[in-house]
Order: sequence, then C-alpha cells, then structure tokens
Amino acid sequence: MDQDKLRVLSRPFTDIKMRPGRNGQAIQYVEGHAIVQRLNEALAGDWSFRVLEREVLEQEVLVLVELRAGDVVKHAFGGSELTRSREGKVVSVADDLKSAATDALKKAATLLGVGLQPCTVEEAPAPPQGPKLVQPAAEGEEPGVPDANRLTRKQAEFIAKLAKTNGLGKGEVEELARKRYGKTSAFLTVREASDLIQALNAA
Repeated sequence: MDQDKLRVLSRPFTDIKMRPGRNGQAIQYVEGHAIVQRLNEALAGDWSFRVLEREVLEQEVLVLVELRAGDVVKHAFGGSELTRSREGKVVSVADDLKSAATDALKKAATLLGVGLQPCTVEEAPAPPQGPKLVQPAAEGEEPGVPDANRLTRKQAEFIAKLAKTNGLGKGEVEELARKRYGKTSAFLTVREASDLIQALNAA
C-alpha cells in the first residue's frame, strides 16, 4: 500500500462522539460510517468487508470479520452485548450482530492505521474560578453537586418520560438512581443523567 493512502488512512478524526463509560469515565469514539468514509476516501472503493463467523452466546454476540484493502487482508473479532427488554427477553439478535460487525470493522481498520489517533480536539480555555453554587440537600438526601455539573431540565424531563414509557414509577426510578449512583435522580450530574437515560433506553 502506497504512502499517500496510508497518510489518508491514519489522518486523525475530527468528528468525535462521546458516551458514558464505566466508573463515570467518558469514552471518545468514532462512528462506523466515519470509518467507512475514511476507507472509501483512501482506497477509492477498492476494499471489501465480510463476516466470516458469528456466535450468539448467553450474554453477547461475537463475530470474526475479514477486511480486504487492495491486496492487504486483515482479520479482527468484534462483540456486542445482547440487548434485552425489562422482562429479560432478547430484543433483536440481528441488531446486536450488526453492532458487533461494526465493532469488528473498526478493529480491523486500525490494523490499516485508521483511528490509531482518533481525535484532534482543541482544548477550551479553563473557565475563571469563582464560587460554586451548590443545591442545598433536603433532609435525608445526599449533598448536591455544583449547579454547573447538575443534570439539565431536559435530561430530568426525558428521564421521567422514559420511566413512564417503561412503566416505572417515580419510586422505582429513584431506587435505580440510588443503586447506580448512591443518590436520587435530582442530584445526578450531567454525565450520570446521560448514563441513566442510556440504561432506560435499553430497558
């Protein structure tokens, strides 16, 4: 593979997405269509991708894929957790296999240099230091968090809407929030609220 193609493949991405990770960490990632676009840009369509093997386990699906770029062939595994309803039934194995295949495509593409430097993000200047406004805690509640970090009104409304859609009462939502974050939903941070919304969406 010539150096011009390798330079395009390895060019850092600018369209970076964020999602909640474990232990409150934020994870940067590049969407699957951006990987496909980069492969097309570098290789002018001279590439192919196929699933060689797939396996559905009790908690996840696994796939083995092959990525051909000209005369270069790469293989990679990908996986995705099975999405289940509140009753524990599998929602769509096809969608989970699609997610696993996208995961595998990203991993195979890294073997060509794609996404090894996934982002170029300019750091914003640090905000001026000032007093932090903290919501007073109600009796029996956990202390509040700085207002700048508190969940937004739209997040609170969306959590309530998702809870209603899933047939959850307010008490059940608060129990879930306490179990996951050790506090009620009103005192969640923006990141924790996003994580809770994701969990309710998957329910």
